Amino acid sequence: MNTEPVYFFLKAPNIALDYNINSSLALGFQYAALDWAQNGSNLSGLQLFYSRTSQISSSSEVLKLYLGFLSRRTTLLRIEAKDNFLPVVEVLYGYRWVVDKKLTIAVLAGTFFTTKYVYPSVSIPIGYFF
Repeated sequence: MNTEPVYFFLKAPNIALDYNINSSLALGFQYAALDWAQNGSNLSGLQLFYSRTSQISSSSEVLKLYLGFLSRRTTLLRIEAKDNFLPVVEVLYGYRWVVDKKLTIAVLAGTFFTTKYVYPSVSIPIGYFF
């Protein structure tokens, strides 16, 4: 389970639950309540973490791929989803530290995009292994 505390400062609590598929791969679901889910505004989707060193549950480099949807009648970074959900993709790469085999802290950078917009992206998720 992880969250990105930076999003709380932007009025968007965020939570993700991931499941380790094998030693190098984890798959999960992420939900961000944009504007504290006012009018149902959210960004939610699936995320995949991959470690080329086959050490997904210990300190290692990680690649994060995210495929999500911005809810209807929601705006995020000047990206507006009108009457339909808007697909969003994020590709990030960086390093995740695992402390005492439980607490995780990562620094990831990459890009966040839709069919019309491309933005640089930085992510600093903090998590906990159960």
